[in-house]
Amino acid sequence: MNQEIKYFLFITITFGIGSVLVQGLIVPYIAIAGIWKPDLVIIIVLLIGKRFGSVAGSTAGFVLGILQDSLTAMPIGITALPKVMAGYASGKMTTLKFEGSVNLLWFILFIFFHELIFYFILQFKTDTSFTYLIYSRIFPNTIYTTIMMGITYFSTQKYFTEVQ
Repeated sequence: MNQEIKYFLFITITFGIGSVLVQGLIVPYIAIAGIWKPDLVIIIVLLIGKRFGSVAGSTAGFVLGILQDSLTAMPIGITALPKVMAGYASGKMTTLKFEGSVNLLWFILFIFFHELIFYFILQFKTDTSFTYLIYSRIFPNTIYTTIMMGITYFSTQKYFTEVQ
């Protein structure tokens, strides 16, 4: 096993499992109005995809999404699909060599599409309309997750950047 794979496994286990645990234990206490919550797991999936590429990002998205679903009352796989797609897209962004604020804008778009796909699937299990979910859940969760992404990215940047 080469050094890059070992580092990927270390980062995924350390930050991935940590984000799933923090998502389940601490995020309910920092939720705004009880319904607007940041998704810390998608932040780690996006950072893993940015650092290690699309295959590693989608793999981390699937594993962490299934793990997150198994610890909540959500149907299994409902968060895994959007996380796989976001991790893959984040990994594909490395080929374009975006840096700084442009990269952050793409991450905001990926977070928005993650929330859009998640609530699109979830709306079939609820009696609420999708337009209501867009304004009441998707936009606020995207903003809150983006703020947490900025904090997470700048505090863990040394772990998710490649040494040249």
